[in-house]
Amino acid sequence: MRHLSISNLAVAEPEIMSYASGKQMNTAITKKKIEKVLLREEGFEGDAVADLKNHGGAERAVCFYPTEHYSFWNHEFSTELTTAAFGENITVSGLLEEHVCIGDVYQIGEAVVTITQGRVPCNTIDRHTSVKGLFKRVMETGYTGYFAKVLKEGVIEHDSLITLVSRDTEQISVLHANKLFFQQIKNKADIEQLLKVEALAEKWRIHFNRIKEKL
Repeated sequence: MRHLSISNLAVAEPEIMSYASGKQMNTAITKKKIEKVLLREEGFEGDAVADLKNHGGAERAVCFYPTEHYSFWNHEFSTELTTAAFGENITVSGLLEEHVCIGDVYQIGEAVVTITQGRVPCNTIDRHTSVKGLFKRVMETGYTGYFAKVLKEGVIEHDSLITLVSRDTEQISVLHANKLFFQQIKNKADIEQLLKVEALAEKWRIHFNRIKEKL
């Protein structure tokens, strides 16, 4: 069985962030590295969201982002992004969106999670990183990271192994689901296949059901 490890583990409570010549906003995107933390059904202890309407919830309890994308963005934008720049809880190597499927179940330390959807980014990413256009390119490429729901609570450490426990039978990758979502590809067969995945986040299920009804 394949094991993967965490590159960075981070959490944060909402706080005031300054950006763009003195403007301010309340956000929890500025994650802080942590060695060990308890993951509950609603998310990590010491972690929260500021915008409850568009972020958070049981189906988005954990945010992952692949380590490999950092070098890609640093090269494209001639920048040097800091760790957890995308506000992710877990930065992980070897689990790109093309490798991870909606409905995959992973054990991380004591906890067990299932992948529910691709991460839907917002322009807070540009504000946090001071890299104009990054948010747009994240959506265009599908390099968004992804969310997970907690199936079993438990402690996760910075060096905990990540193990694939099971893969959904439909095997729809996060990258493919992202393309369907962000690029609005109207492929009825693919959408119907994605809707068969039990773990699919409810908001995405509603979105794709609406599209399917129009096709």
